[in-house]
Amino acid sequence: MARHRPQFAYLEETPGAYVVDGFPLLQFDRPIDRYLLLGFALTWTANLTLIQIVDDQQYQLNGYAVFRNSDVKRWREITNDKFGAKAAVLHKLRPEAPAGVIITSMKEALASAGQAFPLVTIHRERIERRVCYVGKFQRASQRSVTLIRISTEGEWEEEDSFSLKDITLVEFGGAYERLLDQMAGPLPARHRTQVSAAKRRLASRFAAVPPG
Repeated sequence: MARHRPQFAYLEETPGAYVVDGFPLLQFDRPIDRYLLLGFALTWTANLTLIQIVDDQQYQLNGYAVFRNSDVKRWREITNDKFGAKAAVLHKLRPEAPAGVIITSMKEALASAGQAFPLVTIHRERIERRVCYVGKFQRASQRSVTLIRISTEGEWEEEDSFSLKDITLVEFGGAYERLLDQMAGPLPARHRTQVSAAKRRLASRFAAVPPG
């Protein structure tokens, strides 16, 4: 059943969903993207939701996504009798929350994902619907995030900053990010000092955050 005006209390609102370890399998309709987003809902706030993506072609787990609840028009539970749930059973999918990732705000989501994963992908679908940017998280302010971008050929590029209010979707830990990370190799010398300093700041910042 499709749900309109989502309240984002997924466990309470999806009694029929296929659930693994407390995580319901859901499909999200975001009109700013023509493709539906399928995944296990891991955690959510009033503004953001974190899911572990299920690839809807291979039906394998494929990284994580954080998106704005305000961009979701409707969502539906994938019940045990649906193809997606049956495929999850056959593939023995076991969703797992990414350690250390915090979604109290888009800034915190990017900063914590950038600390936990080598690359992040950002989407600005209201500005560039079919364009994304992949890079290594460098720093975030109250208004923007800075990445060291990586090209589609796996080559390091320059720093670029993006307004946080324009970011609609963040992905990390997927096959695409992992492959680009392997292709790129070490950062050029001009970037290493900056990244090391940023990592020290982030490690200090998130060290006191309790798990869960």
